[in-house]
Amino acid sequence: MSESNMNHNERKRICVKKKSALPLWVCAAVWILAGLFYPMYRLLDIAIVAVVSLIAWLIAWLVAPEYKTYYEAPRPTSGNRDVDGLCVQIETDAARIRSVADLLPVNREATAIRLQSVSDTLEKIAKNLRVDPSDLQDCRRLASYYLPVIQKLCDKYVFLISQSAGAAEEAKTRTELQAKIEDTFAGIDSALKKQLDALYQNDSLDISTDIEVLSQMLRRDGLSD
Repeated sequence: MSESNMNHNERKRICVKKKSALPLWVCAAVWILAGLFYPMYRLLDIAIVAVVSLIAWLIAWLVAPEYKTYYEAPRPTSGNRDVDGLCVQIETDAARIRSVADLLPVNREATAIRLQSVSDTLEKIAKNLRVDPSDLQDCRRLASYYLPVIQKLCDKYVFLISQSAGAAEEAKTRTELQAKIEDTFAGIDSALKKQLDALYQNDSLDISTDIEVLSQMLRRDGLSD
């Protein structure tokens, strides 16, 4: 679970394959050695060396190692600096929440799944914001007020479950706090999904309006039945 979750948050990378320079060095070596030990007085001699160097180059190319260089793909952009900055912030918080889910032990799998859902929803909100920057104010409120509290609860939750067993009263208090935080995670998950659905509804309204305006223009210009 951990490995797949980490890969989920990694930025896409572009792989560029490059051949070793060995074939060129081999080809150059053939000409240097031919110049030292094989007199090239005739065009035929030059042609023979050229063929030999070509064969040597081909063999070296077949056996030469191939190097792969990876470059991080550029982040998608909305064209708005404020929007892009907020999207990066939301995605960073989403990755941190998912990393907390990865730290949870097996007996906390239900909470881990809940936090993964929170992280997924946040990433979808960021993607939607890039497409529709008009949602900036709603998403800014989310990032400014809610995400810091969510992160604080995640840190507190990890701290509580990492504590060793103590006195009965102390263990009871920790258990109650853990249960409260878990219930809060469930509420956060539900609230974020409602927020995402509201953003989608805004998009749907905008799309419907654009379609209606386009239809009216087409009818006005006599381009629609």
